[in-house]
Amino acid sequence: MTDVWLGVIAVAVAVMAVLQVVVLLRLSQVAREASSATRDLRRELTPLIAKAHKIADDAGRVSALALTQVERVDQLFESTALRIDETMQTVQEMLIRPVRQGAAVMAGVKAALAVFRARQDRGRYDRDDDDALFIG
Repeated sequence: MTDVWLGVIAVAVAVMAVLQVVVLLRLSQVAREASSATRDLRRELTPLIAKAHKIADDAGRVSALALTQVERVDQLFESTALRIDETMQTVQEMLIRPVRQGAAVMAGVKAALAVFRARQDRGRYDRDDDDALFIG
């Protein structure tokens, strides 16, 4: 009976060995397919990754150029605003100074006229007052 059990064990071991060889062969085949698929995927993704890097580099350059242009425009507006302020101050000084001088001259003329009128009025009122008292 031991020989029978030994025969059954031998057959079972042989079947297990065959199954293990089949499984190893299938695993080897799956590994080769996975490796091939990985190579194909890398080959297809490499140009896409290169394009993505190029796009990112171009976007970086474009944003740097845009930033430079924005800074230039900002400087232009700033210098223009300063020049406009300086021009407005110059125009104000050129207009206000003569107006002030003219106003001062006009005030002097008014004061002189007021003095002359006061003298004339004083002289006229003095005579008119005497004539007003005359009954005739």
